[in-house]
Amino acid sequence: MSRYKAQEWDDRYQSSGHNLASPREFLVESLHHLPQHGWGLDVAMGEGHNANLLAERGLKVLGIDFSMVALRKAHRIYPELNLALVNLPAVKLTPHLFDVILNFWFLDRTMFPLYHQLLKPGGFLMIETMRFDPDRDQSHLRYEYLIQSGELLQSFSGWDFLVYDENVQATAKGKQQLAVRMLAHKPTDR
Repeated sequence: MSRYKAQEWDDRYQSSGHNLASPREFLVESLHHLPQHGWGLDVAMGEGHNANLLAERGLKVLGIDFSMVALRKAHRIYPELNLALVNLPAVKLTPHLFDVILNFWFLDRTMFPLYHQLLKPGGFLMIETMRFDPDRDQSHLRYEYLIQSGELLQSFSGWDFLVYDENVQATAKGKQQLAVRMLAHKPTDR
């Protein structure tokens, strides 16, 4: 059984306050680095705005989430996307299938080895997630969902980092929060 509670996320997606009506700024700013064909994977995709941007760029996209409410909303808005209800991290996909993997505001470290496996050599991995900040009160957040300084660099060592910034200012649950942004290119020999 997954540690994620689908009902909690279903409830969030049913509320009007959880509607991100556009793709993430980091994706929009970095789109020129990404290919215009192949397959994209959007992990914990929510309502599909990021996945749709990849599809508009020319990629075929699989969006996965464990919230049926989010998937239904995404299907209504973006019917051309391929969607799957997945009990993350228990996802079984063909190795080296994807040219791009997106992971926005979802952290499960057990997914990192899967990203190594699922991404084609020469593919791109984009992650944006909250970072542990010893100088701020983060008691409103769950510690296991906070990436540590340098953790992504270590987890994807040997990859080419096109963007890496551990000091992105973000808002989480109404409070200022540090986040990490990473766009990495998997070497062609892996």
